[in-house]
Amino acid sequence: MCYEVFDKIYRIIIDFNESHDAFVKHIENELSKIKGKQLILISLVDEWGKENILNDAFFEHIIKYNSPCLSYVTFDFHEYCKGLQFGNVMTLLQHLDEKHFLREMRFCWINTETNALLSEQISLFRINCVDCLDRTNVVQAAIAKTILEIMLKKLGLLDFDESGLRDYPRTIFQTMWADNGDAISRQYAGTDAMKI
Repeated sequence: MCYEVFDKIYRIIIDFNESHDAFVKHIENELSKIKGKQLILISLVDEWGKENILNDAFFEHIIKYNSPCLSYVTFDFHEYCKGLQFGNVMTLLQHLDEKHFLREMRFCWINTETNALLSEQISLFRINCVDCLDRTNVVQAAIAKTILEIMLKKLGLLDFDESGLRDYPRTIFQTMWADNGDAISRQYAGTDAMKI
């Protein structure tokens, strides 16, 4: 792989088929984790400027792969959440809910007394971003919190009338997620995460 500078924008120059082989290998590895059921690809890449080159290339790979097991959702994080308006991630969650991705994902639930499988996770979210753990962490935290609430409701541990996690469970979730984000950021960048 080599890089070319064109009008101060770096372009990746690589044979499409070579990068497609890597794409297919990665996607099939992800699908194997859920026995090939449903992989929801969420792109947080800017849909303009220098990141758009990667956005377009990723989309071309998805089109060429042409699998009913893939769903593709774009969410230009910087556009929606500019000015630190991270609450706008709700727009993405609403879209995922409208498409039934969140509820149809299900989760692994085993009756430990009978060893019976009551529910099996049938889909997986894969978040795509450019060199930014913070964007990814914000969206993953929002999805994880939503899935956790669905699980707790299903298990009867959270009333259906409640709007979400209350004080103590919310604090535990936020602390756990912040610690996780910091640990990943330290591995990747050598510093704690900037935000969650």
